[in-house]
Amino acid sequence: MALMVNAKGGNGGKEWDDGFDYEGVTKIHVRAGSEGIQFIKFDYVKVGKTIDGPIHGVSGLGMTQTFEINHLQKEYLVSIEGYYDKSTGVIQSIQFKTNVKTSDMMGFNKGTKFSLGIIRSKIIGFHGFSDKNVYSLGAYFIKVPATKSGMQGGQNTGKSYDYGGDYDGIRKVYVTYDGTSIRHMRVDYDKAGQVECYEYGDKTGTQYKITVNYPYECITSVEGSYANTQPYGCIVLRSLTFKTSNGRTLVIGTVTGTKFLLESKGNAIVGFHGRVGSCVDSIGAYYAPFSPSPPPTEKLEGQGGDGGDSWDDGAFLNVKKVYVGQGSNGIVAVKFEYENDASEVVVGDEHGKTTLLGYEVFELDYPNEYITSVEGCHDKVMGAETGVITMLRFKTNKRTSPPFGLEAGVNFVLQKESHKITGFHGKSSTMLHQIGVHVVPITE
Repeated sequence: MALMVNAKGGNGGKEWDDGFDYEGVTKIHVRAGSEGIQFIKFDYVKVGKTIDGPIHGVSGLGMTQTFEINHLQKEYLVSIEGYYDKSTGVIQSIQFKTNVKTSDMMGFNKGTKFSLGIIRSKIIGFHGFSDKNVYSLGAYFIKVPATKSGMQGGQNTGKSYDYGGDYDGIRKVYVTYDGTSIRHMRVDYDKAGQVECYEYGDKTGTQYKITVNYPYECITSVEGSYANTQPYGCIVLRSLTFKTSNGRTLVIGTVTGTKFLLESKGNAIVGFHGRVGSCVDSIGAYYAPFSPSPPPTEKLEGQGGDGGDSWDDGAFLNVKKVYVGQGSNGIVAVKFEYENDASEVVVGDEHGKTTLLGYEVFELDYPNEYITSVEGCHDKVMGAETGVITMLRFKTNKRTSPPFGLEAGVNFVLQKESHKITGFHGKSSTMLHQIGVHVVPITE
């Protein structure tokens, strides 16, 4: 049975529903115009045949882009990301990800971000709201069964262990090594948010552990080696190396004998099977599609006065540059340059109004540097009915920027422990009255 995920995006338009009586999606057509996404159309697969879906929206002046999914090669759609304009409700851009590749971002990278995706699931149908433009998009998902690899190591000794085919992901792996062989393993699995643990072997030796930051991280591969080993008189595992989607590695043992690699491109390892006796004789893997969830974003309350109009750049992958414009009485304007999840540069709008002095720029050493806090001051000044920001200073994981403006009035700090700043919001008129931030947990 398909799971229906509610439409994400803005408000507006008329409801439509393509249904879920399909095996998958094979082609997507998107047209973007000056106001955002004008129309979207999906071609589906049903009983091996292509079904042309209807157009949702209206075809106007613009450029149509297509994204093809090769279902004959077992490619399928796993997730969607995009941006919508809060004021108009119209989706501004959209991007599609399969178990094999990711499309270009179609449209303009501005507005509020949304996403559709479920771990270990694929999209088989769509629904949403549209009129002259596309306002929101929802999807139907079905779970993708895991695929099982062959075993590496001893094939007939010991007894069988087999866990992971029904699990969503791995949270922890413990491995015991006695200086020669892999003696014991324990794996903590995640199933619908609940942890289930399984262990096997003889816990003799030194224990090693890798903690996976699930669902923001997954195990992508396991390398290892095996050899006929005394005093056991059989083939056992001699080394294991675990790698994660965040580039972390755990190495156990010394490579000896026959080397192997357990890996499936575009998939995560969600379970293990093999054979075990006094040692772990062999190991195989279960593979499943896995799109690590973006860390949850938190919006910290703005600091400063209540004047001006509200603005919100939203949250991004990281901040690349900060532009600060000063005037005679305080900060008159800010703007920020970000990078999104598609590794594209997004230049935010100008908030306030610059003077002839223009902007001063604080550039980060991206991707190795990120902002951890913002210090500032706000005060009531001549020419402003409410308080304005008089000084800003940015702290990163490596350094502190010079102060922009004068330290006068009430001091404030915007930060959350073990989080980084990935976006800004606030209030402005011809001056900057208030500033706040979006933060996410630091997972590096």
